[in-house]
Amino acid sequence: MFHVAALTGLLVGSAYGYVSQRGAFCMNSGFRAVVTERNTTKLKAYVLAIALQMIAVPLVFAWGLSTATYPAFFPVGAVVGGLLFGASMKWAGGCAAGVWYKVGAGSLGSLAAVLGMAVGATLLERGPLAGLREAIQFFGPPLRLSVEAWAWAPIAGLILVVALSRAGTGVAGHWSWRRTGLIMGVIGVAAWPLSSLAARDFGMAVVPGTVGLLAEPVARFMTWDVLFVLGIPLGGFIAARQDGPVTASKASLADASKRFAGGFGLGTGASLAAGCTVGHGLTGVPLLAPGSIVAIIAIFAGSAITSLWGMRASPATV
Repeated sequence: MFHVAALTGLLVGSAYGYVSQRGAFCMNSGFRAVVTERNTTKLKAYVLAIALQMIAVPLVFAWGLSTATYPAFFPVGAVVGGLLFGASMKWAGGCAAGVWYKVGAGSLGSLAAVLGMAVGATLLERGPLAGLREAIQFFGPPLRLSVEAWAWAPIAGLILVVALSRAGTGVAGHWSWRRTGLIMGVIGVAAWPLSSLAARDFGMAVVPGTVGLLAEPVARFMTWDVLFVLGIPLGGFIAARQDGPVTASKASLADASKRFAGGFGLGTGASLAAGCTVGHGLTGVPLLAPGSIVAIIAIFAGSAITSLWGMRASPATV
């Protein structure tokens, strides 16, 4: 029964990958476009997905379909890890979930980034660098709320929805930002009760499953988190297949090495921050989790720094 419930992770992951590919839903390009192009199309989809979860996820808790679980908040880890994650997106060619869905679309460079992310996160979570992670995270004591902040989330969500209703239209990939954000928000809400069927009370997250692929025995591959990340490239492949045959894109050794290094930064950054643009942004922020809010701000700042540096270094190509 547990394994059957865990299969819902594959379903949610596939849906995430499909929507991401059709809507070009990746916060590497989403955050970078805000800085370099003053284009907020992808960011609006991201915020809409968050806002809808702010409204609906508390109902999931109120109806007893799942239990509220906050991402951990390590102040120093959230800032340092967030900055590293945000900066690394440029070289990885995507955020944590972004490189996963691009693998399904045939990107060998993204495959190198996924491998780097898995190695980096595993070294800090389960490997010889775990002590370094703990030292950085506990440099400042972990913080927890004394009140259920998610009870106020619907109000914030409604305010965001009203603000977004006045925003202009725009298309990213094949879909409008409203369509992408709406469906991604529904997927995020569904992740809570579906994962609870597998005794896992949490929303979507990329790092746990990525680490599980390297660190867990084969018998543990049937976990919700692992099946979720494996579903992302599956959904990306199905979506990409709508445009024709999916072929593997070529990646030079130099490009693959850069992507691997970028992925390594994603993995180590997400481990230090205790989450990424999915675990913090699409799961923690809708609950008004303070660690998630701080981490996302740091990730955006890291992305902005590398984006501005790139504009300064080669303005003619940006």
